[in-house]
Amino acid sequence: MIDLKGFTPTEILIYNYLIAHPDEALNLSIRQLGSAIHVSSASIIRCIKKMGYDSFYEFKYNLKQQQMNLQTKKLEADYDTKIINIASTFFRRPLLQQYSHELVSFKKLISNADSVLFFGIGTSGILAQYGARQFSNFGINSIYNVDPFYPLPQKKQSDANQIAIILSVSGETPEIVDRALSLKADNFHIISITNNNYSTLAKVSEINFSYNIKPEVIKETLNITTQIPVIFILEALARNIEQNY
Repeated sequence: MIDLKGFTPTEILIYNYLIAHPDEALNLSIRQLGSAIHVSSASIIRCIKKMGYDSFYEFKYNLKQQQMNLQTKKLEADYDTKIINIASTFFRRPLLQQYSHELVSFKKLISNADSVLFFGIGTSGILAQYGARQFSNFGINSIYNVDPFYPLPQKKQSDANQIAIILSVSGETPEIVDRALSLKADNFHIISITNNNYSTLAKVSEINFSYNIKPEVIKETLNITTQIPVIFILEALARNIEQNY
């Protein structure tokens, strides 16, 4: 609360009007406000400075921020905003620095790639399909597989540069790990996208992109850990393909 003891009667009038009519304070010019309150622009400036602001612009900016905060609080009462906080936390990280080594290694592999196989199960399978489409858009021969029992691609010549990008939140699903090991035995370069870099899948991978988001499981078995970071990583990889497209 602002102490109004040092305010003149005119300044108190201005203060009360500004507090009671925030929309007008935001949308009207200082001259228009003066006309509405029946005071001079100079009186408004003096009032605003006593309120702690250096200028009318600073006052309006602060008022706008206060209104936005109030609107956000009202929305938070009606909607679950946890996903916004999680996404904001992820994107506030220095992501270029975090993934710099992995991106350099990826660009070296993809520059000579003959094909890319995306693999995942469940939600990760849906994103594997998305990743394959994105890579295809940028000129890379890409396919996806969501069935752990589907026959592996026929083994190509030993010098073929084949890449498998495997998606798994936990990195511990037995079918995922088995498929990674089988592909690795067939001379695939394994790139994994997991929630952490200490999982089994991450350890058997040549390159691992981990996003380190708090896992969320509901109804004991349903993993609802956000996949926003995975979409970001897939987009970042696709847009760093050195191909003529």
